[in-house]
Amino acid sequence: METITLKPGESHLISLPGLGSAGYQWMFESSEPHIALVEEVLHSRNAVTVPIAASLNQEFRLTAIAPGHTTIRFSQRRRFEPDKKPNASYEISVAVGG
Repeated sequence: METITLKPGESHLISLPGLGSAGYQWMFESSEPHIALVEEVLHSRNAVTVPIAASLNQEFRLTAIAPGHTTIRFSQRRRFEPDKKPNASYEISVAVGG
């Protein structure tokens, strides 16, 4: 598990390998959502330089909100298979100092 330390207002970018062409998307859940905000970073098609059929990485911005600690769990799965084991997973521990 990766660990990062941030101060309130600071951000950290995470890039996870995409598999969107096969229907997979990264989803996340946070143990303490009031500590850090997680937002997916979307890109316009004009800014993308990979072939049209290729899968893009999914990027997420973590922004520290308040002092404390949270663990953010990402799972790569298909929305239409909610009970199936994730294709991949990633966890990050976020410590926000005061």
